Amino acid sequence: MEEAPVFHPTEEEFEDSVEYIASIRPKAEAYGICRIVPPLSWQPPCLIKEKNIWEDSTFVTHIQRIDGLQNQYSQSKIARLHGNVKGKRRSLRISSKNGYSDEYTPIPYDVESFEPDHGPEFTLETFKRYADDFKCQYFCSGTKVTGPDKNSTAFQEQVEPSVEDIKGEYIRIVENPTEEIEVLCGANLDARIFCSGFPGASNSVEISGHPKYSKSSWNLNNIPKLPASLLSFESLETSHILLPQLCVGMCFSSRHWKAEEHHLYLLCYMHLGAPKIWSCVPGSYNIKFEAAMKKHFPDLLVEQPELGHMLVTEASASRLKSEGIPVYHCIQYPREFVLVLPGAYHTGFDCGFNCAEMVNFAPLDWLPFGKNAVELYREQGRKTSISHDKLLLGAAREAVRARWEVALRGNNTLDNLRWKDACGVDGVLAKSFKSRIKCEGITRKYLCKSLEKRKMSKDFDATSKRQCTVCFSDLHFSAAGCQCNPNKFSCLNHAKQFCSCSWSEKFFLFRYEMNELELIVEALEGKLSAVYRWAKEDLGLSLYSPASKSGTRKSGLVGGLPSHAEESKQKQHKSKDVGKPVGIGTNSTSSIKAEIKARLLQYKMINELKAKDIPVESKYAATRSSINSISESAIEIERKAHMLQSTMLNKPKEKDYTKVSTVVSSARGDEDATSFLQTRVIFEVSSESTSLSSSSESADEISDPVF
Repeated sequence: MEEAPVFHPTEEEFEDSVEYIASIRPKAEAYGICRIVPPLSWQPPCLIKEKNIWEDSTFVTHIQRIDGLQNQYSQSKIARLHGNVKGKRRSLRISSKNGYSDEYTPIPYDVESFEPDHGPEFTLETFKRYADDFKCQYFCSGTKVTGPDKNSTAFQEQVEPSVEDIKGEYIRIVENPTEEIEVLCGANLDARIFCSGFPGASNSVEISGHPKYSKSSWNLNNIPKLPASLLSFESLETSHILLPQLCVGMCFSSRHWKAEEHHLYLLCYMHLGAPKIWSCVPGSYNIKFEAAMKKHFPDLLVEQPELGHMLVTEASASRLKSEGIPVYHCIQYPREFVLVLPGAYHTGFDCGFNCAEMVNFAPLDWLPFGKNAVELYREQGRKTSISHDKLLLGAAREAVRARWEVALRGNNTLDNLRWKDACGVDGVLAKSFKSRIKCEGITRKYLCKSLEKRKMSKDFDATSKRQCTVCFSDLHFSAAGCQCNPNKFSCLNHAKQFCSCSWSEKFFLFRYEMNELELIVEALEGKLSAVYRWAKEDLGLSLYSPASKSGTRKSGLVGGLPSHAEESKQKQHKSKDVGKPVGIGTNSTSSIKAEIKARLLQYKMINELKAKDIPVESKYAATRSSINSISESAIEIERKAHMLQSTMLNKPKEKDYTKVSTVVSSARGDEDATSFLQTRVIFEVSSESTSLSSSSESADEISDPVF
């Protein structure tokens, strides 16, 4: 098999995990998988080696039968035809002094079930001894060793097989087994319950001892909730995907072919132990891969189609290659990452005792893959693990906030620019949201004319996942309900089928009206008036506010904008308007256009000031008294700007524009937040000029700025 690419980021490149992964994605996507070797300075603590975890924390293992993995489903079918006969498995005899018996009793192998059988309970310490003894006995079974030299370092080095030897033996066992082989593994251990290998926010001692790594964007506890990850809009109450999982393996312990749920990214970090060998089919071949599986294992996907994402069989690379499907592999060593890209099928096995940690995440470029996964799940009648619509809407609202800050505040932070890049007519977020809203609009148009319409509570799916009882579709945007059961809902398409009540007893729930969702689309595509309107009415943001007596802004305005990170911590926006889907937009579009146009004209005049080398005091935007330090020509240019605006608006009545007031910045002392105001010297539109801007007929003639 061809090797997958290996990347060696510099320390500077390694600072931002999401940014770096985005930079290597074009090269790695063709392989479906890649290996990332951190800089030498990356030395995170391995908390699972702490005494209280290594020696005291226990986990339940799963039993895996390795021989004949390719034929196990066929055997299960034969067993059913002969009265569901259950065969017995035997394991290699393992000897050890502590932690487990000389030979555990084989557990009946239920070939009818796809669920793994439970094995003995271990600590990491005792499981390592078990795994080391198994590997030692297996690869030196022809040599009897007795006496004190058995446990010596020289002996261990002598019998330690190479990675290629282990790989060759594994392929032989799977494809041409001559004996029955059973191994154990600790798979999918919840990092919250057992332990994460990384320091996390749940333990203050861990953070104080390792602040660099507890906050690192490569810490798997942090990745799902990073500002650039769409999973940050999900909650632990409704989705298990946000949690990292530990996997403890031994020689030959395996993972079946699998595509990640919702075709999410997967990032795996190996804390310690023997290498892990991965094989992968790129996401661009996943349809062809599934077709090949149906061809060679036709009954598997016919009888249980929901297993398509987690195929309980081991299709060999040679068989897949014969179908024209490329298979790439990589070998992961301790302190290295492996990245699996969206939609890729992957499998693998371990070369000995090891402990790895993995987690899913979803950057913005995942959106098209997530959409395809949701459509596939709907066809299969399969439950979803996350609310795709919740992620999409949360990302859209955050992107509008970022566009507001960039365009109207000049707050060009990395996170804001990242969101801005996903917008625009061709932006991945704008296109994904527009496509979803188009489908929602068609459904509502043809199905929702006759029933009662109600406002969906913002907490409708905050603590529990809401899905259609018929097709398991996501119900974040809209739902159909009935008087007969307040906790039973369906999607709009199955409003008639989900209960037997009469049509008149049913009703529809809408989180937002269609005109409000379409306003978000316009804002994402770049209409400045739409950005301004949504930010003001839904997010509670304001371009300016009158100065208070103390010289500070009102809370919740420019000086105290609620970022997405703050929202995650507070679980709600500070604005009283958040989550109200009805009544957005009290100002007319024309007045908003006129107000924004006034701002743009003012910016232009200020640039003329700079071009003429007219000095502007650095604190002019911070205090009212500094306005006197501006030359008379500056006031004259400002007056001309307002007069020019008046001419464009065709307002016959002349106004006095010499009366201006400065925009007073927040007293929070944030230089980044006020730099835009300081450099451009924004003037607040007086009450008279604001009333002038509200002429709807003239304002409609002003083109809506798109940025």
